[in-house]
Amino acid sequence: MFGIDKNKRLSLCDWLPDKMYVTTFYSFKGGVGRTMALVNTAVELANTGRRVLVVDFDLEAPGLDTFEILHSETQVPGIVDFVSEYIASGQAPEVDRFIGESPGIGDQGGRLWIMPSGAHHKSYATNFSQIDWGVLYEQHDGYLLFEDLKEQWKQTLKPDYVLIDSRTGHTDTGGICTRQLPDAVAILFFPNEQNLRGLTKVVRDIRAEAEGPRKKEIELHFVMSNVPDLDDEDRILESKIEAFQDQLGFKREPMIVHRYNSLALLNQAVFTKDRPRSRLAREYRDVVQEIVRRNLADREGALDYIRRANRRWRHRGPDYESPREIDLKLEQIEDAHSRDGEVLFNLGMFREYDREQAELLFDRAIEAGYNEPEVYLRRARIRAGDDDLEGASKDALKVLQSDNLPPHLVRDAILWAMRGSSVDVAESRAVLSLDISDRLWLARMLDGSPEEIKTSVSILQQLAGDNALPDEALRSVISQLALVYIGRGEFTRAMELLSSEGRHVGDMKIQDAFNYGMAVWGDTRHVDPEPFARAVELDRTDKDPPSGPNYLQCMAIAHWACGDMETALGFIRKAQAIMNKIRRPVFSCWRYCRVGAKAFIDDLDEIVELINGDTSRIPRFMASASEPEKKRQPKRVRKIR
Repeated sequence: MFGIDKNKRLSLCDWLPDKMYVTTFYSFKGGVGRTMALVNTAVELANTGRRVLVVDFDLEAPGLDTFEILHSETQVPGIVDFVSEYIASGQAPEVDRFIGESPGIGDQGGRLWIMPSGAHHKSYATNFSQIDWGVLYEQHDGYLLFEDLKEQWKQTLKPDYVLIDSRTGHTDTGGICTRQLPDAVAILFFPNEQNLRGLTKVVRDIRAEAEGPRKKEIELHFVMSNVPDLDDEDRILESKIEAFQDQLGFKREPMIVHRYNSLALLNQAVFTKDRPRSRLAREYRDVVQEIVRRNLADREGALDYIRRANRRWRHRGPDYESPREIDLKLEQIEDAHSRDGEVLFNLGMFREYDREQAELLFDRAIEAGYNEPEVYLRRARIRAGDDDLEGASKDALKVLQSDNLPPHLVRDAILWAMRGSSVDVAESRAVLSLDISDRLWLARMLDGSPEEIKTSVSILQQLAGDNALPDEALRSVISQLALVYIGRGEFTRAMELLSSEGRHVGDMKIQDAFNYGMAVWGDTRHVDPEPFARAVELDRTDKDPPSGPNYLQCMAIAHWACGDMETALGFIRKAQAIMNKIRRPVFSCWRYCRVGAKAFIDDLDEIVELINGDTSRIPRFMASASEPEKKRQPKRVRKIR
């Protein structure tokens, strides 16, 4: 089925595109722990649920099968035997006879296979020495043989990763391992002149594949290995890194695997498995992460690339790609992960500049089973932008059926739901599952439209009626509810709430005293200095008073109400200085709602006119209040213990 006849040449187009990712581990010189790095990488990948094949192409000094974890139940032949049989018969052998499996890898469904260099019996050296690699390629279709081998790996094992251990130096098999077979090459090196000189040609040849007939882009991972963990006070290592970056043409800092003094190395311990907390294990996992993140067929790599593409789209960093290059890779990701809801969702987030395309991706993500609340919320935003308010509301209500959501997502869902539905969202699972502080925050944020304020009141009234609420939290709820009532023009309700349980102005905290004074002003249209004097007194005795623009604005009004115009203007100037530097919504006690920076500055200007004697100036929340206020009894609030 898989075999090729050396008399028949096949086109590369006959091979189907695959998701198998081949990475060669190469070093120009020995002694850098190349094989150890490969084995640790393979085991880590398998332990995290990947299907991994390791191939020993270090034919003169093989060693992969000396690791205990790579022992298969029966000894199998390998690369040398595979090639020898092909030369003898003219037919590529079935590859499954040359592969053994390592048992008991991880608990996440990973698999680990090995294709060794060969069966190490007396004839190994003879068989190896009789292979003329130049003749194999020139006269026996060696190139197609290894393309067939690669296809057999894919069809027989369906591995996610193939890791090839390549021998050192410039060799007859070097091109097979570093140019023909791999999608990526991890180059391990010790930072000295000898390695730099040898690697220059190797790296140049690998990069030349992109300009050759196959137009094959091969990823390069540079790993500085066996590096002493010493201070670099004389910049020796730093200068060597700069030399390697300059001559080998890479900009990103190389990964580093430090020299590790442990006798466990003599037993060929696999550190990512046996000593996962060690520094060496962490450094090997860095190598694993870098390989995975460059593999767009790996969902983890695909998700990582989408996130990095968002940054690259906006910033020219050391690994900058043009928008066209990014777009092509995102198309590859979409094709490779067409049924992965999370990947499709992340692609949709990236494509939100194109609403139609983003909505389609969100639709596909949901169809693929990705039902996270954020996908519905983002689709709601797109639908609202297309004036599909009913569709936006349905998506938002779907979000509000979830629990354990971050409060900011709950707020966004409430805002979209209100646009096309009259459902009482304050009773939704999403709201009720929030803790007290988050519900208070949510109530404060809902102060825009009448519908928002109505929902805010419902949330606060729920909390106020909760018998399990601690006293301190209940006081916060009462303060916030009074603030909302003032904003709605319900001044009597606010006054009754703040003075409930027989509380007098002299017992109130600074926020309640100020708000009580504003409610009295709104209700009677006359300023009562007593509550404002209480606020001023508490401010003066506070060793570390707040310094936000809203607090400064309130203190300006309080001092004005007490007749201290100079101090009042001083607070206004401080607030103006802050507002000239920020451009975010701020709560304004002149309107009793959050407003943009420009509106807040306008409010400060009107307060200045009031301070300077313009008695016609009154807060805007009073001017918009209905006259007369309807006399309604506030919802009964639990007594504070």
